[in-house]
Amino acid sequence: MTDKPTQPLRGEAAWRAEKQEIAKRNDAARAAGTRKRATKDASSAAEAAKQVQREMRSLRDNPPH
Repeated sequence: MTDKPTQPLRGEAAWRAEKQEIAKRNDAARAAGTRKRATKDASSAAEAAKQVQREMRSLRDNPPH
């Protein structure tokens, strides 16, 4: 086992490594966006359900003439 000094990547190897790092960041951002969107959608659905309940309660309490 010889210890070789590590040198920075050059040329195509550097390009591929950078491309992989960008892909990892993109995947992380996409996952975070998906989680945020799911939270927002769940909140919107819950609010819509509450609105429907309020409207139905209003109709029950104040029948149409």
